[in-house]
Amino acid sequence: MGGALFIPILLLLMYFMILRPQQKARKAQAAMLASLDVGDDVVTDSGIYGTVSDLDGGTVFLMVADGIELKISKANIAKLITYDGITDEA
Repeated sequence: MGGALFIPILLLLMYFMILRPQQKARKAQAAMLASLDVGDDVVTDSGIYGTVSDLDGGTVFLMVADGIELKISKANIAKLITYDGITDEA
């Protein structure tokens, strides 16, 4: 009888320890991307820091220095930077 309970318990553990945290992280990332606005300071997946200068659907124009603007995919924004001591909203 103990063997019959092993697999369902293992599946429940896998759900709560692996799948659910991943789902929550994906939802938080999607919410952060949806709230992205011009003037927000962000970090890309590749570690580039910049300020959002324009949004065009799935494209973000990122000001990285005076006169230097990068055109990147919105999905490549990793973190929204805030200056209240917390730098990771994702």
